[in-house]
Amino acid sequence: MNRSHDILFFLLSMTVCFCACGGPGRSRDSDKRFEPRLQFSLQAILNQPTLRPMTIGLKVVSLATGDTLFAHRSAGLFHPASNTKLFTAVSALRVLGPDYRFLTTIFADPDLGIRGDTLSTNLYLYGRGDPFFSTDDLDRLAGTIAAFYPVVIAGDVILDDSYFDTVPLGEGWMWDDVQYGYSAQLSAMTINSNSVQVNIMPGDAVGAPVAVRISPSTAYLTFDVKATTMSAGSESIAPLRVQRHWQTRRNIITITGALPLGAGERRFIRTVEEPGLYAARLLKEQLHARGVYVTGRVRRGKTPYRARALATHKSEPLTTTVTKMLKNSDNLSAELLIKTMGQHRSGETGTSQGGLRAVRQVLTEYVGLDTLSYRFADGSGLSFYNLVTPDQTIALLAAVYQDTTLRTSLMEALPIAGMDGNLKNRMKGTEAEGILRAKTGTLSGASCLSGFVYTQDGEPLVFSIMMNNYVGSSATARRAQDEIGAVLAGFSRK
Repeated sequence: MNRSHDILFFLLSMTVCFCACGGPGRSRDSDKRFEPRLQFSLQAILNQPTLRPMTIGLKVVSLATGDTLFAHRSAGLFHPASNTKLFTAVSALRVLGPDYRFLTTIFADPDLGIRGDTLSTNLYLYGRGDPFFSTDDLDRLAGTIAAFYPVVIAGDVILDDSYFDTVPLGEGWMWDDVQYGYSAQLSAMTINSNSVQVNIMPGDAVGAPVAVRISPSTAYLTFDVKATTMSAGSESIAPLRVQRHWQTRRNIITITGALPLGAGERRFIRTVEEPGLYAARLLKEQLHARGVYVTGRVRRGKTPYRARALATHKSEPLTTTVTKMLKNSDNLSAELLIKTMGQHRSGETGTSQGGLRAVRQVLTEYVGLDTLSYRFADGSGLSFYNLVTPDQTIALLAAVYQDTTLRTSLMEALPIAGMDGNLKNRMKGTEAEGILRAKTGTLSGASCLSGFVYTQDGEPLVFSIMMNNYVGSSATARRAQDEIGAVLAGFSRK
């Protein structure tokens, strides 16, 4: 394109943007002289009729020059949804350090005794907030005990979850979401994301109850199976429903509806009440499966002073935890990181309030944000009380990009467009595929995307897109975000 064409394109783009942005809803940001070709393309996306009901904030900054290439309502406060996890991740890496590891230990009484084939002691399951501790990890601990100790343990299995407080949910969470996996209860002794997987298959014949299998197999929950098997050609089949009795806080799951004969397996994730006791019950069951019989009951208590450590599990480094959290937008791990930061900073019982104080300190000292200009009520983004601006999100990401000690840890933890995590199926076949790295965020009426992308010239950009106040599916918002990502990845100054 020659110089005369460049000038014509510039004048045309500014004219179109001026006309499109006119009117009472016009943003003050649109008056600034940003990169004209980029502004033309981005403003055209924002002007789509399907986006008119939404409140949208967008900012794009060059990390090479520090210049703002585009901004639209970027100083406005938005519900960030899971973009909150960006602030949690950076704060955790700063407060705990990339090499931090979570420990889970089984202790015995200091005065334990062995007589014949019997070990006389209580077992204390002491959790320290490992977000991804699993039944496989617990089974390895049980295996260590079974390999070196007698076949009978005369005592109780005692849960010690005192590393954190007992507040099970975040501030501002939806009360009717608590049975679903994304809203699992918080506990210092977390296992299997504090949930169970319920697998349901049709019965052997029409009219038979459906077949139910849970993973892990445990007697901690009970099932009321009312769902039946119907013929494949039935015109009216009641939808399958799997409901935990969350209103009464009981670990009873009722299954209603029907499955047609020959249908494939259906899978559901449901949370458990008192997840620490769930872990302790699993420990007792796993020991029994290994031939070690525990005579006592499962209960909550405190590990005694000078208790003897029998087996300890050490998690992977914090960088791995952060990667799992961001790639898959895992809410539970974000909340446990908040409480862990609270414990780490205070040396006392970990609380969400203490962890959020640590986050605010990081954002003040590391990013330079005013604590009165935003609000975080949790670490995952489930709370509608959270409010932050695209400007502030850009400031956070730009600070990390300039920090060579954290840049790689965060960049590698973010989902990659068209390749993995929550962006695996987005922006495929566009310029952004494999190039854009960003954190998604979705709540009812809120959809966000913030992260990094390289242009056609290899210029690094940081961007934040926040969309709030719409009804129905977030598909329209995500489609616009994907279009913006493709425009940024395809942009060239040449």
